[in-house]
Amino acid sequence: MTWKKFAFYTIWVAFHMALFVGGFIKQRDDFELRTLDSLGDSVFISRGAGLVLLVDTFLLLLPVCRNIISIIRGSFVNRYIPFDHNIFLHKCTAYSMLFFSLVHTNAHYTNFFKVQEQLPSLGPAWKIHYTEWAGVTGHIMLVLMFFIYTSAKIEVRQKKFETFWYAHHLFIPFYLLLFFHAFGCFVKSTDTGKCKGYGTVYYTVPTFTIYMLERVLREYRGRQPTTLTKVVFHPGKTLELQFDKPSFQYKPGQYLFINIPEVSYFQWHPFTISSTPEEGFVSIHIRLVGDWTNAVAKLLGCFQNGGISKAGNNLPTIRVDGPFGAPAEDFYKYKVACLVGAGIGVTPAASLLKSVWYRYYRKAPMNLQKVYFFWVNRDKEAFEWFQSLLSTLEESVPTSFLEIHVYLTGKLSVDDIQNIVLNDSDDVDPLTELHTRCHYGRPNWNRIFNGVKAACAPLYQDGLEVGVFYCGPAQLAATLKAATSETSSKQVKFDFRKEHF
Repeated sequence: MTWKKFAFYTIWVAFHMALFVGGFIKQRDDFELRTLDSLGDSVFISRGAGLVLLVDTFLLLLPVCRNIISIIRGSFVNRYIPFDHNIFLHKCTAYSMLFFSLVHTNAHYTNFFKVQEQLPSLGPAWKIHYTEWAGVTGHIMLVLMFFIYTSAKIEVRQKKFETFWYAHHLFIPFYLLLFFHAFGCFVKSTDTGKCKGYGTVYYTVPTFTIYMLERVLREYRGRQPTTLTKVVFHPGKTLELQFDKPSFQYKPGQYLFINIPEVSYFQWHPFTISSTPEEGFVSIHIRLVGDWTNAVAKLLGCFQNGGISKAGNNLPTIRVDGPFGAPAEDFYKYKVACLVGAGIGVTPAASLLKSVWYRYYRKAPMNLQKVYFFWVNRDKEAFEWFQSLLSTLEESVPTSFLEIHVYLTGKLSVDDIQNIVLNDSDDVDPLTELHTRCHYGRPNWNRIFNGVKAACAPLYQDGLEVGVFYCGPAQLAATLKAATSETSSKQVKFDFRKEHF
């Protein structure tokens, strides 16, 4: 754990505990609620946890207001607040909500048990618990939370994204129930008989309204005219879609959301843009790993002909929302950059490499002086996705500016090994058909970054920050982050940037 993450967790926990203690003390010292003093600390605990939950429900939706995040991350504020980690903050808030929901619920169960035993004048506890607004809405919200949280597991998101998508949108009825949760509340003023709450509506309505307005804007933007122009079914079960959308203006490395109504009218799926603006069209590469992606490939007839479909009436309608900001946008801010792609995670790197080629070809001024590109694949067929791009870069961009390194980590068959041996030559690699030789096995990232540091240190005596941009599985992200941290020095520091959706 880095010191930054440790500091964040410390501040996060301290902030929530301060809220909890503040709510606990406020309830305990409220002279208008002396009737409930006999119930003990469980009332104060429920109210303290309730205050934390109100603040968290206010915070929960802000990190996923993608348009706002994209605008702010392009400003100077991004230097001080890491907006690229917005999903991380969203998850932290969700975990906090889960914990304090359990505290709040268990404290209220204790309250109702004590009411039955000590304050029968307030009425039957079961009636308060299961027929009043607070009890009914609270129990329904717990059920909704169960589906939201269980479907958010990484295994579900990767293999059953549709389940995650629909279950996660249960947040809408969750928030609607939350608005009415305080109606007919259990904790009331002894003097006035009115609810002594924290004003649920004041906390949740503003952020919910902002988020819903953003969703309306995204829906409108997604319905702007879009024409699917080309479909390519690549080896390795990867689908490439190319389309035109006049209103779509993007930067290399950004991502978008795509919807295909004939597959699912409501589902929007995020993909990194693999093209660059100079190409005159927008492209994305989709790995067929789930129900939705396979349904798209089946709709497009890829399993029947496995080839290329050009524009025509047989191509379905698509909707595109975006673009949205990503770490790769900052690529040109560094003098030295490392692009790391794992499998289909190469798409943002492909967009940036195409942009580099266009700028280098036009001799456009760039702050960027050196690029290292690393592509790690498990399947040898994946190298065909961008073979022509890499071959063009090798021919037109010198290695003094761009170094290409490709790795194959999967096993090869006996026939593949024989073909490699028989077709090996000094000109091109027999597997990738690139001048760059393919490495077999997993990269030694500490040795790689130490090599980058050794090459850069003599050239930048005043110090250098190397941007490391990665897209791919989380396991490799952890390895890369550890390697960049271990190999950083005062003179050459590696700044690790990971793609997040």
